Amino acid sequence: MTAEFVRRIRKEFTLTARGIHETVLAVAERVNRKVQVLRLHWEAASLSGQIERLHQQLGAALCAVLAPHDGRHALEIAHGTTEQYLSDISSRVRTLKKALLQVDPRVRQIESEAVREDLLNLERDLFHRSATIERLRVVPGAAASGCPVGQLGLPASVLFRPGDMVVLLGLRDELKSVLPLFSERKRATA
Repeated sequence: MTAEFVRRIRKEFTLTARGIHETVLAVAERVNRKVQVLRLHWEAASLSGQIERLHQQLGAALCAVLAPHDGRHALEIAHGTTEQYLSDISSRVRTLKKALLQVDPRVRQIESEAVREDLLNLERDLFHRSATIERLRVVPGAAASGCPVGQLGLPASVLFRPGDMVVLLGLRDELKSVLPLFSERKRATA
């Protein structure tokens, strides 16, 4: 009896430790993704700030060039250097904008990886519990079509119409009895 008790405790401890380890890893992965997204947002804000500062510098330089001068010669000299300055600023702004445009796809990629991982975890959890997800379209004439959900054992505020997309989550055996309500036509009653 004592050996059996110790074996059970060891098994429970192993399961609990494994669960804690998996939970810590999952939390660490989520935090890492959030940090990556925050870093990318900071990078985007920094790039936008640099672009704004370059526009301000350009505006100040143009004001200085276009301000009234004593002689025409000064305007011609400033004009030559202004074109080069404008070209340099434009080039730097284009480079910064290209970098800025690359941030959004990287944020989307990180977010889609998180969603993909969540879906894989859900699929694994459902598999271990002999559960499933069913996605189906309500066919015209189906038993659920036009019925208040209350008649189906669901909240009364929900009504299914032909063409609605329905996602069911539950144990395989239980969903087998519900699927025909959405996917088969009602039999006519006399």
